[in-house]
Amino acid sequence: MNINRASIVALFVAASYISTAFASESVVVAAAEAEIVVTPRSANLKLIELPALDFDLRATISCSGTAESLTLSIADTYTTLGQDAIADEPSAEVRLTVPAPQISLAASRGFCLRDDLASTDELLVPGLATAHASLRCRNEDSVTVHFASAPLQVRLRCSRPSTEDQDPSPDR
Repeated sequence: MNINRASIVALFVAASYISTAFASESVVVAAAEAEIVVTPRSANLKLIELPALDFDLRATISCSGTAESLTLSIADTYTTLGQDAIADEPSAEVRLTVPAPQISLAASRGFCLRDDLASTDELLVPGLATAHASLRCRNEDSVTVHFASAPLQVRLRCSRPSTEDQDPSPDR
């Protein structure tokens, strides 16, 4: 199991036990850190435009009656799982691909600069977006809706061309 998968499982388990200990109906959402590779940019560009991002989300659900639906969303991207998909399940996992226009730009002065090999080649951006979950539960007396959210992290890695792949200078 890789480190990203292990960390989401640990966060998920901890949040699930804490939340369900206090309520018979609840939802908890957790997300794995997304990782993308970017190319070096000019030093005069302070913002990093991000591509579409894939986020793996997991939600634990608990209803005292019947779980009718679970909606997971990031920005304007969402998916709703109906009763058939979540019936008798303690959790659900989905992957949401969030299009680039829905993601804010990341600001960094010293990350992945084209002409500065001393610039940082890895950057963790915590709280770049937020995952939301809503769970609709029904029992014989009422319908209730429960909400949860979790900040998302994105790890940016700089992809520099290898110096070994470059042609030797004609001056050599």
